[in-house]
Amino acid sequence: MLKIILKIIKKIIIGMILLFGYNTFLSSLNLMIPINVITIAVASFFDVPGVIGLALFLLLNY
Repeated sequence: MLKIILKIIKKIIIGMILLFGYNTFLSSLNLMIPINVITIAVASFFDVPGVIGLALFLLLNY
């Protein structure tokens, strides 16, 4: 049970780091993804493809 909880926490932290890195590099272009529960969940569950999907969603709604 503890392994599962640690794995989930690890994926959440990786998702947050991916979103923070994306926002850091593309903030100069004003293409920032807000860091909230939904975006962290998507980035945690889908990793890099999730962040790319969020970025595409941002660009399509821009």
